[in-house]
Amino acid sequence: MEFNYDQIKEKLNGYDLQTKIQLIALAQCLYDRKNLDHQQDQELDQMEADYKKRVEPLIEASNQIISGQRLVKEEEVEDLKEYLNAQEQPILDNQEPIENYWSKVLLNSKTLKNEVIGDRDEPLLKAIKNIRGFENKEQHKLGLIFQFKANDYFPEEELKVEFLLDDKQGEPLKVESTKINWKEGKNISVKIVKKKNKQKKKVKEVEQKTLFQLFKNLDVKDWEKLEEDKKEEQQQKMDMCYDICRLIYDEILPYSLEYYLDVHVEDDDYEGEDMDDDDEDDDEELTKEEAIKRMKERRGFKK
Repeated sequence: MEFNYDQIKEKLNGYDLQTKIQLIALAQCLYDRKNLDHQQDQELDQMEADYKKRVEPLIEASNQIISGQRLVKEEEVEDLKEYLNAQEQPILDNQEPIENYWSKVLLNSKTLKNEVIGDRDEPLLKAIKNIRGFENKEQHKLGLIFQFKANDYFPEEELKVEFLLDDKQGEPLKVESTKINWKEGKNISVKIVKKKNKQKKKVKEVEQKTLFQLFKNLDVKDWEKLEEDKKEEQQQKMDMCYDICRLIYDEILPYSLEYYLDVHVEDDDYEGEDMDDDDEDDDEELTKEEAIKRMKERRGFKK
């Protein structure tokens, strides 16, 4: 907790006695307020740590069921009969992955479908076996890991994207991603444009709308000597990648079933708006984790 006694004491010297006494009293109120803020921060951190410890087994169970790594347990389907009709009988020995689960989840996100996913993405989205998120607040890192089955687009079985964040504002400083070794003629992230003039032909790669633009390698330190317009262009790429990662980590992974069934109401911060807009939060019903995050962000703890 920061409280600069010396600076406040120095500033008080220029006031008359009565005003000085009042300001000293205000300084004590300020000290008490900051002390409470500090205590609340510690309590929120503990709440968040407790929440993550309790939710981790649920995340693991969800991933195992989606990918067919284990059988459904009887206690997980106690209310199964409510969802079956008279002709259906429960079968608990199926251990197959849910077909096209993640492609359906991602395509049912209105934000991703409208602003991120391209026309050529769907066959590759169907190759996704699993998506995992990770966050390390001590190291100020956030990222995603996509696992793929064999496909016609690239040989990589796993693609990882990881952001290094500013320790105060939580803004992205660097993003490191797995290099995608696209097979010949299968790179959906760029389009080859050929231009002719009198002297020679020019070939240019133009970036295309696709979820796989997420896998970039960018570092703000590399932009220092760039002209302002080039610097702004790189910053926009970084922000877009981070917004996609944040949306998937915060909204899509925790509530993937709702996206799969297309019953999820997307957060106003994402749906129908540019992903880099920074509008004020609307009043809404939040989960405990979201409430903790919002409270910290409103008080300058954007993580």
